[in-house]
Amino acid sequence: MLNSKYRYPIAIDIGNQQLCATQLKETRKGLAVRGLFHQEFAFSGEAESSEETAEVLLSALKKISKSKQFQGKRVAAHLPSWDMVSFPIRFQVGREETLEGAILRESKDYLPFPLENAVIDYPSIMEISSGAGNQYKATVTATRMDNLQHNLLTLKQAGLNLDVVDFAVSSLFRLHHYLRGAPENPVILCHIDQTQTLITVMKEDGILGERLIPWGINFLLKRIQGNMELKNDPHKSRVLLKHYGLNNDKHANRGSGEGSAETDPTDTTNQVIYQIITPYIEELVDELHKMIGYVRSEETNIVFEGLYLYGQGVLIRNLDGYIEKTLGIQTKTVDPMEVLELSGGNILPDFSEDTSFALALGLAMRKIPWL
Repeated sequence: MLNSKYRYPIAIDIGNQQLCATQLKETRKGLAVRGLFHQEFAFSGEAESSEETAEVLLSALKKISKSKQFQGKRVAAHLPSWDMVSFPIRFQVGREETLEGAILRESKDYLPFPLENAVIDYPSIMEISSGAGNQYKATVTATRMDNLQHNLLTLKQAGLNLDVVDFAVSSLFRLHHYLRGAPENPVILCHIDQTQTLITVMKEDGILGERLIPWGINFLLKRIQGNMELKNDPHKSRVLLKHYGLNNDKHANRGSGEGSAETDPTDTTNQVIYQIITPYIEELVDELHKMIGYVRSEETNIVFEGLYLYGQGVLIRNLDGYIEKTLGIQTKTVDPMEVLELSGGNILPDFSEDTSFALALGLAMRKIPWL
């Protein structure tokens, strides 16, 4: 009988407006990045159901398949968010039921499509200690069978083989666990993308709360472009957001990196950018308040170990300081590319400096059997 070896697959994270791929390898110093790939795309209208989507994704996947940066053709993937649904459930397992059977029974009423056409998984399941026995709470993630088959076919057409479908929330926690270790108390993880933000509260044994909200960095950039008359220079809006951001809030200005420097509160540009983006930042803070309130209603005497900002959060100067002051929870911005090295002294490809590989890196840390 052959002994199985485990290796790192090509990890492909398909977002609403970009595709990121990476692959890891083990070195004496720990994990290193073997290869990186990134492609942005802007779909028109209901692109998630159009031929345009399929053509763009297939073209990007073919580039990954042919790239010499990656080893093998085996893939772990996040399916597009428009193909996925996620929801929490509470349930009790009956005497004649299996755990999986009880989850299917309870999930049926939450699915927007027939149970017989669903592929269901549960990235988190926890037993409820109080009350009657055999009670659980779980986070359920599902997709249509035909959506999964379509993605399998697309990858096959590109010369790739799909081994694992994973979930963004699992990959984010896997990455956080690698970078920060197992949390003693619940942590709030916030991954900011172009048009969506994933907020989740996790502890070592499971998910306490999860929400995907329509809030992203692109809305901030558009506000700066519109108010600063930069419609023909979108790059400048990124520069302004990264250089100034929330830096005018001197009481919150304890952030990492450049955000820790003292600034003159009378500086005109600081004030203007701050005034433009603060109302929209408050929408994110409000969503964080809602998540914290929900978790505290479910868990008694909860103490948060910290709040960690991943993804495009690194582009907003002093966002960590602003949120920490507002919520009273220690907040840090995390850029995993500052920790993980490139293998063999490879040169980083010419990506935009704010490109986020966080979810792809967390996905890439999931080993698969390699015979």
